Amino acid sequence: MADIKFMSLSENGNPATTDSVLIGNSQDGMKRTTLGTIGNMFAVHGALHFEEVSVLTATNSSQIKDPNAVVGLSYDITAPTVPGYTFKCWIGSQTNGFTGINYVINKLNLQAQVWAKSVGSDFTGSNNSISATALYIKDELA
Repeated sequence: MADIKFMSLSENGNPATTDSVLIGNSQDGMKRTTLGTIGNMFAVHGALHFEEVSVLTATNSSQIKDPNAVVGLSYDITAPTVPGYTFKCWIGSQTNGFTGINYVINKLNLQAQVWAKSVGSDFTGSNNSISATALYIKDELA
């Protein structure tokens, strides 16, 4: 059987994130991992990531029959893929360029809808939009 030397990390004075160590628990037994992987598990910096997704409201303007009437419309949104992160939920929505009531339907799904209610003419403005913010968690923590 080969001799195994357990080195104190302070012996070398400059451990690299690519150096490997053995870790273990009663459920999974012993495994080899890198110091970088362990560090990423405990890193607070970069633990959360946010992405804003916007849709121009004019994309549904064909559904508006009377621009002076109050209408409710829904807009499809999809959270983009973010390397190194896992989508968790939509944390909010808003109207841009006008004031209206809005909320996200199916907040836990990558593909969801933002529902908004306002005067029909608000939805036809060329620069008006609906936005929602997606929350992601670092893969090592998800």
